[in-house]
Amino acid sequence: KEDEDDEDEEEEEDDDSGSEEESEEEEEVVAAAPKKKKSSGSGGGGGGGLQAVKEISPELASFLNSGREMARTAIVKGLWDYIKAHNLQNPDDKREILLDDRMKSVFGVDRFNMFSMNKYIGAHIHPYKPVDLTTTSASKKRKEDGGGEKKAKKPKVKGKPGQQAPYRLSSELAAVVGKPILPRPQVTQALWAYIRRNNLQNPEDKREILCDDALRAVMGGESKVTMFTMNKYITPHMLEKLDKSAYTHEEAEKEESAEEDSGDEAEEE
Repeated sequence: KEDEDDEDEEEEEDDDSGSEEESEEEEEVVAAAPKKKKSSGSGGGGGGGLQAVKEISPELASFLNSGREMARTAIVKGLWDYIKAHNLQNPDDKREILLDDRMKSVFGVDRFNMFSMNKYIGAHIHPYKPVDLTTTSASKKRKEDGGGEKKAKKPKVKGKPGQQAPYRLSSELAAVVGKPILPRPQVTQALWAYIRRNNLQNPEDKREILCDDALRAVMGGESKVTMFTMNKYITPHMLEKLDKSAYTHEEAEKEESAEEDSGDEAEEE
């Protein structure tokens, strides 16, 4: 009987040691299991680039019914949702957006295309860069260059300036821009030259223009306007669309005079 008791005790000890070894092995497996990476936050706010959350203008925030901070991707989505819901794409060219009154009040233009739209959006995102339609985006240039080694640059063929039809301007607008006839791009350039020359930008918010007497006559009597609402006041002062021959671009004039000078020098030689 004593021998049977001893055998039972030995079996219990073996069971205990076996369970201890199993638990130790389980602990080792748990310790060796890789830890899952935590997500970088919800709502897409932790990303960079186009997903970076930045301050937006009060006008855009009000239009999108959002807070003052948004990612560009969310802004673009919100605008496209609005555009499609209100059928604002040109039926003859889906790439062109025909702005309704609400969008005009934010962006200050009658229409833009899906490519230039991003530049108008950028003007409403900190650091609020003015719209510049004369340059292409860096990303587009990288794609054109193949994203790798730089290709040999092709010689640029310089287009003739002043391709847009000029307008006869009101006396009030002509007094500010200095000429009675100008195409719209040159009107905008001349207005900004006037604004900067006379320090009319609000130093605390460069998007805001503080009108002097001459500019107030153009801007409907307003004491201040923004770079986004300025365009709607300019249009009524562009009285009559003229033939292109009615305006000679300054750069074209310089080129013609330079050619004449070089011709005169050649004749003298």
